[in-house]
Amino acid sequence: MYDKRQDLKKLEKRTRRKNVKSFDDISKDEKRREKLLAKLARKTESIKKQGNNIGIFGLTSTGKSTMINSLLGRKLAEIGIGETTKEMTPYHGTRYTLWDTPGRNDESAYTNQEYISFIKGLTRRLILIQYTIKEILNLIRLLDDLGLGYDIVVNKFDDIDEDEQAKFQRQIQREISSLKLKRKKNVFFLSARYPRMFPNWLEMVHYLTEECFDYDDCIPTHTDSESNSDSSSSSDTDDDN
Repeated sequence: MYDKRQDLKKLEKRTRRKNVKSFDDISKDEKRREKLLAKLARKTESIKKQGNNIGIFGLTSTGKSTMINSLLGRKLAEIGIGETTKEMTPYHGTRYTLWDTPGRNDESAYTNQEYISFIKGLTRRLILIQYTIKEILNLIRLLDDLGLGYDIVVNKFDDIDEDEQAKFQRQIQREISSLKLKRKKNVFFLSARYPRMFPNWLEMVHYLTEECFDYDDCIPTHTDSESNSDSSSSSDTDDDN
């Protein structure tokens, strides 16, 4: 059986044999590597799952576990200092299954066929950030290359001073424009720790529970620059309360 990583290994060997004389040489090799990684990822088949499966992506300490617990209305995901998730972990609710993922932004994940198959088979993909899109830009670039939609969630928005929040929102929007993100659907500014604090939380929950058979055909809710007045919280277990 053909190993899809063989091409990548050949590129790495060629790079080591080359006499790299400048940063431009390194940059060219990195671009070739990125293209090859995307090509290998496109060849990987998706693992289809039943139901509404939502992937939660983000670096360590972006609040993934708190996000999962708040969406489910129960403390299921472990919250701690440092990386607590070592593999893709499902948490089942009544209206969706949330998948916690290891916090990383390295290319080694992209050569893992299981990981690529996993992200291809998701209904939706939430990319959690705290201060900048660049925190997890490698994954975002991969999703763009694969034509897979995703939503950006700016978590811990409560950490930003109230008089600086509008400026911070504009900063994130400028980043998105300058980086030319191709498959971004929505941008939510919220706090998973204090869901009632910002209206984007309720809007995100409604969006996540919408029936959507093709993620790329889902209509964005356009929450990129909405006001942050107080609103009611909603979770996956509202029907059970």
